[in-house]
Amino acid sequence: MLFFKRAILLVFLAVALALPQKNAFATQINPLLVSVKGDNIFVSAKLVLDNNLISDLKAGIEKNLVFYVDLFRHWSSWPDEYILGVRIERDVSCDNVKGEYMMTARQSGGAEQTRYGNCADLIKNSLLLKNIKISNLRELTRGRYFVRVTAESKLRNLPPLLGQMFFFIKDKEFSVREDSSMIDLGGKP
Repeated sequence: MLFFKRAILLVFLAVALALPQKNAFATQINPLLVSVKGDNIFVSAKLVLDNNLISDLKAGIEKNLVFYVDLFRHWSSWPDEYILGVRIERDVSCDNVKGEYMMTARQSGGAEQTRYGNCADLIKNSLLLKNIKISNLRELTRGRYFVRVTAESKLRNLPPLLGQMFFFIKDKEFSVREDSSMIDLGGKP
């Protein structure tokens, strides 16, 4: 009998974790700007968090934000082709007791730690991608391309084994993506 009570409790817990939470507004990427300067493609984007995530950060809960900036080639009769991408990882922590507001950014094997004067500046700068170089136009063949920016944050308090055993339990706080408009490089191949 005790086994069945524990099993029911575990199923109830799994369903409660899998249900989406109601937010004032959803997390989104807005705006996504792609610019061509000289022969290079640059991407700028801003992640807009919902009120719950911002209040978590201000309360001192550390967040791990991962940004994927990917270049795809668009095909009319085939699935889109992944060309290349950049992964940017940012650990954000606001410690109001100590007065420490830090962001650790990792990209291309290097890490950079930045300190801020207050939590608002930290949040503003950690959610901004500015002039990320994706590719050189001379390295691409002619065709139509677009840029996809994906942002996600993984839950820190979920044991990894639980997520693998129960696939219906979400392991991310959010995962959003935004596609740019098409970049035409000489028409169809």
